Amino acid sequence: MTTRPRNDKNADESAQVEAAGFIPIKAAPYWDELAPVVVAAVSKTARLTGREPRALYPVATALVLWAWQTKGVDLDVGRMFRRRIVEEFVHRGMNSYTRGSRATYRSMLIAIVDAVTPPSEQPFPIPRSEPTPPYTLSEIAVLRSWSSSQGSSTRRQDASVLLALGFGGGLATRELLALRVSDVDARPDGVHVLVWEKRPRLVPVLPVWETALRDAVRDAAAGDWLFRRGRTGVRPGQVTDFLHRGHTTELDVRPARMRTTWMLTHLQAGTPPRELLRIAGLENLAALDRLTRFLPARASNPPSAASTPLQVR
Repeated sequence: MTTRPRNDKNADESAQVEAAGFIPIKAAPYWDELAPVVVAAVSKTARLTGREPRALYPVATALVLWAWQTKGVDLDVGRMFRRRIVEEFVHRGMNSYTRGSRATYRSMLIAIVDAVTPPSEQPFPIPRSEPTPPYTLSEIAVLRSWSSSQGSSTRRQDASVLLALGFGGGLATRELLALRVSDVDARPDGVHVLVWEKRPRLVPVLPVWETALRDAVRDAAAGDWLFRRGRTGVRPGQVTDFLHRGHTTELDVRPARMRTTWMLTHLQAGTPPRELLRIAGLENLAALDRLTRFLPARASNPPSAASTPLQVR
């Protein structure tokens, strides 16, 4: 996977950020994608309110990174900067911050919302948003290589589990963070994971991703977290934190994209839509209909054994 070259607009946006004295450390691997939204929001807020951009950049960047990676919100100013997203970020995405810092962030984020999002707009406009794009086969291969090249056996296992739960089970970020070893049912005829979050269900894991989960639960305590053992709880930023620890990567590693890829794999392999809705934890076919744009117009070859879903009973 190659990094996209920066165009003139990217350079102008980076120059504005640098002039404000802000360095997006945690967001650096994704800055080309995030910068347009962050700069647009900060620039407009500074112009309308007189606030200093250097005080707004870290706050706006933190929200945009969290909403994009954890919630899968489209990178659009009008969709990112909503009061309900701000409230959820402050209460769920800032657990490690002091009460005073959370109050400060909330105040500044609400100021940005008031400046860039007209109050008369609905939280999400009626026109459909662009669905999260799937990974290509070559991108999946690169991610496999990334997981196997981590610097320690623990990180290699966590990286492989992350990919297996995303590509093999289609789990959302919070769902995979909440899984314990006891939630994996590894039998000779297949592997299932039991999801207990808002959408309880039993999910069959695609065969090609089973090995990582079988290895992860072998000789492990039933109460251990499946991903990143030793955690004290479930917090939205734990996947991002894992990606930034150790060897920083510029790869786009997102459970939301893995989930899209997983659903498309099932659709191409012929899984009945109603059954896919059940194991995906979705309620209506419209969620699948949004993904049809990514399907090939005509399949020239049948699905490979590696991509064929398990027979769901």
